[in-house]
Amino acid sequence: MGKKSRRNNRQTGGEKNDAASATASTTATASAIAIASATAANTASSGTNQCHHGSTADKFHPNHEYMKDAKEFVCMRHQVNLLNNQDSSKDQQEKAIQMKYFDDHRHLIEDLEFCQFIFAFCTKQYLESNNLKVRHQRQLIQALLFLGLTCRYNTASQEFDKYVRDIGTDRGIIKVLVRETATHCDCMNEGKGIAKKMDKVGKCHGCKKEFPKKTLSFCNGCQYMKYHNRECQTNHWHIHKIDCKKLGSEAKV
Repeated sequence: MGKKSRRNNRQTGGEKNDAASATASTTATASAIAIASATAANTASSGTNQCHHGSTADKFHPNHEYMKDAKEFVCMRHQVNLLNNQDSSKDQQEKAIQMKYFDDHRHLIEDLEFCQFIFAFCTKQYLESNNLKVRHQRQLIQALLFLGLTCRYNTASQEFDKYVRDIGTDRGIIKVLVRETATHCDCMNEGKGIAKKMDKVGKCHGCKKEFPKKTLSFCNGCQYMKYHNRECQTNHWHIHKIDCKKLGSEAKV
């Protein structure tokens, strides 16, 4: 199985939410689309002294191909959030929708400048989000960081898996942004200091709550999903069993 398919499976397996969470996510994502458009317009019309975190001002213009395709990705995730979470075919629908995006944008996925633009855009969002306290901006950052990581680590599955898990927490988001912009600017230095003071936590794939990283254990089957206790893993099994063997076999490739 190719690298792109692995990305699709991991994204699907890690984002099973109940109906209430899906509704909240849909609302936040819709607002994030509006934020993305407003940010692009504001950046394009502002002065030339601001930092673009390794990218360039023209790429933030609403009509630039990069900006349009970033917005299309957020819209695609919005479409996924609208799927019926109780429908047994949701997994296949989500994979099909996501695969279509990557097929249609293959040329950009392999474009290093597009990749850096995504991290730059997310950095700009972070710096405007009051340390991720603005929920809609956090939603936007998480969605686009998945896209950026897919581009950057397309042939490095272990790093990709780790960093995708990391962006489930504030500390992980900051660390990714620091790493991906460090050679271009020092705008994330303050964020780096904030992250160092944060507790090392991870998200349980079952209940979606955060726990100290050292208390989370991998699923013995796939060695990808993490849970905070056996009971939570057992309760999540009816969802995870669809992807467990598949993820485990891919990890051995």
